[in-house]
Amino acid sequence: MKKLAKAAAALSAILLLFALLVGAILRIFTDKLWVEEEYKRIDIEAQSGFTAHEAAYVLGRMMDYSVGSFDGLDGVTYTENGESVRFFNESELSHMVDVRVLTTTVLKLGLAALIIGFALFVLAFVLLRLAGLKAFAKAFLIALGVLLVVIAALGVWMAVDFNSFWAAFHVVFLDLESSTFDPAVSRMIRICPAELFSDFIKHFALIAGLGLILPVGLSVFFLCIKRDNGFGRKLLPFCLISAGLCAFLARLLTGMNAFWIVSAVLLICGAVSVAVLRAAKTRAELLSNQARGEADNG
Repeated sequence: MKKLAKAAAALSAILLLFALLVGAILRIFTDKLWVEEEYKRIDIEAQSGFTAHEAAYVLGRMMDYSVGSFDGLDGVTYTENGESVRFFNESELSHMVDVRVLTTTVLKLGLAALIIGFALFVLAFVLLRLAGLKAFAKAFLIALGVLLVVIAALGVWMAVDFNSFWAAFHVVFLDLESSTFDPAVSRMIRICPAELFSDFIKHFALIAGLGLILPVGLSVFFLCIKRDNGFGRKLLPFCLISAGLCAFLARLLTGMNAFWIVSAVLLICGAVSVAVLRAAKTRAELLSNQARGEADNG
């Protein structure tokens, strides 16, 4: 049972790391302000003929469609010579269907990883207490180390030849032939230059890095604890407050307002549990002093 619980802790670490990365991806797909600022920085109007605001609006619709929150991509238009013209052609719409399938699949896997990973984490803690937390922390840091090595290798590849990396990505996850467009006739490809996707990846790395600060800090903290010493009883407020901070971080990453409520509830419960533990400790000290006084008088 002990080995099984440690395996559950290790698996939960891997799943929660994956869920965090998916959360960073979702945050990118909702960060419309960054998109418009990025378009201004790379001077998209000189490359595509569309202003930064126009290009950001269309890409925003593409991103909403990709995550399943918008269905009218074929109705997106722009004004040309005073007339309203459909922005996307049939080939581009077909490609975006493939992108939507890939993106929504990843988001569903991320949600499943979050639920299963959290359940396994709770199971490991219930069965092993501090040993379960240490097993989780060790597995999380090892998985993160492996991930960083992979990211470093991909980073070198992108720095040397981003176009070949991007083509390989489409070969693995999409259909390369249906993802290849002529900039002379494709408005979509003109507002999606390679530089934009390269900066998207850098932005993702920044968001994911910020999101890793708290779990890495907790993992190091768990590994530094030498012995239980009543830690299990004290862990409840610690976990509630940590979970509240994670929910707050999830709100920043995903933009989902529901995380505000979750964060507030967890932080309030954490504060209440701290107060209850302090009250219980104070009462125990009073009873102990009372008993000592009675013994001295006797």
